[in-house]
Amino acid sequence: MNRTLEERRARLAAGLDTSENIREVFAKVPRHLFLPDRIWPKVVGAPLDRDTDPEGWADHAYADAPVITQVNGGEEGTVNVPTSSSSAPSVMATMLRAAGVRQGQSVLEIGTGTGFNAALLCELVGQGGRVLTLEIDPSVAVRARRALERTGYAPTVLLGDGTAGHESRERFDSVIATCAVVRVPAGWFERTRAGGVVVLPWSPGVTLPGGMMARLVVDALTRSGEGRFAGGADFMPAREQRSRRGAPPDRGKVADRVWRVPGDARDLILSGAGPQMALMNPGTAMGFQPVDGGGSLVWLAEPESSSWARLHADGRMEQGGPGQLGERIWTSYEWWKAQGSPDLTEYGLTVTAEGEHRVWLRSPSGPSWTHLPVRPHTTV
Repeated sequence: MNRTLEERRARLAAGLDTSENIREVFAKVPRHLFLPDRIWPKVVGAPLDRDTDPEGWADHAYADAPVITQVNGGEEGTVNVPTSSSSAPSVMATMLRAAGVRQGQSVLEIGTGTGFNAALLCELVGQGGRVLTLEIDPSVAVRARRALERTGYAPTVLLGDGTAGHESRERFDSVIATCAVVRVPAGWFERTRAGGVVVLPWSPGVTLPGGMMARLVVDALTRSGEGRFAGGADFMPAREQRSRRGAPPDRGKVADRVWRVPGDARDLILSGAGPQMALMNPGTAMGFQPVDGGGSLVWLAEPESSSWARLHADGRMEQGGPGQLGERIWTSYEWWKAQGSPDLTEYGLTVTAEGEHRVWLRSPSGPSWTHLPVRPHTTV
């Protein structure tokens, strides 16, 4: 089994689209030693136990996929809600490369999780560097400390989320957050040296797909940050910023309006336009529902209102409630197409000391995302 695990690790590292030094640390640090014996391959479904399925467990440990390591905050529940995980290695590699971590640097990590990323950081900064990692869940922190000790890594592991002054007042070359936030805490900028970077998964809301890996260069004088998105990022939201996920509309609910759009209506959300949908409709939840005859539709709902929409593979769009949610999604898509169908990396984020978050397209002086007026469509 040890030899097989090593082969899996080498294959995973070699397949990462990143710099050679980052591939080297993934090849060196054993991810499986940071994972518990029970993991959840999917949000829905039974857990996977190492004792009963060692090969399946090993395959998942070295797949380029996230591994759910805790559900329901460690408590039993009838529905499993992921509360801690090990991120997909390719996403971790993107984050590490965006941070530009080098030998001798100091790094603050927000969200220790399994400790695997902290171990990678220790390799990147080397003997002359420093890694401080913060974890808000005491039980998760204990597990991570043990795993780091067993594997010979010695970052400082503290309880916290980087927003409290007692955790550390030193400034770091970079701050890396492994939890998604809607509002970037000012404390993360305060702990970054002038010209340093904060790399974090950012989202305009916690519901629609559209998580973005932001790389913000810090202006220490103004305590602000600005930079382009490095790519997509699907991370669990920070615990203090989690909100209700919303529920799908009842399958028997009759729509107020029905119309058709060209192609597969689900692509309005699932294509490259997904981030723009999230930017322009940040309070919207989404999910999938099976349909008769096979396949699925995409549902959308606003948790704070009764507005909802359904997107079908045959181009049908349905909406109900006062908010004209389906119309707003279509208007957002048209705006994205009018801008040349920009890639996520063409967008950027500015966060001011006053807490203003502004997403811009192509340059800080370029167009900012905004809520556009709804354009009605013909009912069919």
